[in-house]
Amino acid sequence: ERNRTWFDAEMGIQPGELAVGMIGQLIEGKGHRVLFEAIPTVLEHFPRARFLLFGKGHLDAQLRDYVTRQSWAERVRFMGFRTDMAAVIPNLDLVAHPAFMEGLGVSLLQAASCAVPIVGSSAGGIPEIVKHGRNGYLIEPGDSTALAHYLTELLQDSTKREQFGRAGRQLALE
Repeated sequence: ERNRTWFDAEMGIQPGELAVGMIGQLIEGKGHRVLFEAIPTVLEHFPRARFLLFGKGHLDAQLRDYVTRQSWAERVRFMGFRTDMAAVIPNLDLVAHPAFMEGLGVSLLQAASCAVPIVGSSAGGIPEIVKHGRNGYLIEPGDSTALAHYLTELLQDSTKREQFGRAGRQLALE
């Protein structure tokens, strides 16, 4: 259930900012670096984007260290492992999932059922829940240019986010 007042306070989201979530272990296969490569372009076109990374893993310190050295570091927050993702996910504006390998991705099923559009890679089971142009977009694994393009498009278009969200919920219910 959506509770944007709680969410914004909890996540440090300022008025007018949109939240892009990435949910997954902080490990190689999830594609955090692909998102990091896309962030400068996204911010160029949509400076009010805020990137929230949920999860823990052995790359935690390395990824945090990388982010702190970037000019856009203040637009990214590491939220760690949370047990309240059922309350978090419905409040995200978008989910980015540029994984190189993935089973089905429970977080993607949750995002779709919560009417959150997804930009994910066409790896593993991701295309089973992300239908390109219907409830999100699919990119080739590692394609940070396409990721930036689709994230920007959805951040700039609230109508499309709502349409994709509704379609994703329908897909998840089916």
